[in-house]
Amino acid sequence: MTTLRDLPTTVSHERGPVGFALTVRRSLGVLNIAFAFAIAIGLAVNIADRLIQGIFDPTHYFQFFTIQTCIINIVVLLVGGILALTRTNDPRWYTVVRASIVSYAIVVGVIYNVLLAGLDSGDGYVSTFTFPNDIQHIWGPIFIAVEWLLMPGRARLRWGTLWICAIFPLAWVAGSLVRGLVGDGWFPYFFLNPAEMGVGGVAMYVAAIAVFTLANCAIAIVIGRIQARVFATGGLNSARA
Repeated sequence: MTTLRDLPTTVSHERGPVGFALTVRRSLGVLNIAFAFAIAIGLAVNIADRLIQGIFDPTHYFQFFTIQTCIINIVVLLVGGILALTRTNDPRWYTVVRASIVSYAIVVGVIYNVLLAGLDSGDGYVSTFTFPNDIQHIWGPIFIAVEWLLMPGRARLRWGTLWICAIFPLAWVAGSLVRGLVGDGWFPYFFLNPAEMGVGGVAMYVAAIAVFTLANCAIAIVIGRIQARVFATGGLNSARA
């Protein structure tokens, strides 16, 4: 397994594109870490703002899909940044996880901006700062998607990644429905509430979002496969596992 510690003896005699790929990889690694901290700061500011207004309820706040995926993004981006700065290629397990969060990020960005932007929060919260919302629903998803297009050194994914990608969203939907139906009666989003949408309406929304999520993951897999082939043909990933 080649790491950056081996570069003086293993990469110094390679063609220029390999050095370019390593520069891109390291630069994106730094950006991964920067965005992880930006998302964490956004969450901290949002929580502090809610605490100041006296309406922070952690049992509700941490049930939102956006918040849960933001926490996942922080961990995945930090790990990705460290891998990019210390290795010339990512392990397959990380590539699978990274493809999954691309799908989730696109879902968060699209669903929020199409269905949820401008709606009343339902708990009386009025955001004092725009930064948390922007980093969670706009800039974070954009970076995660663009980074997927540009990062060299990732493994070629199998189609079974689709089913791994589906695990977390399905678990989240199931947990949210169980909580709302047999728990405290609270649903994180209007489209999960049968009293508001009807059982058929909820089923339609869940099915549509599930298809959209899997379609995003499928696109991420295709892009990853094309990228791996292009980079390998250009000599950019000659040191990958």
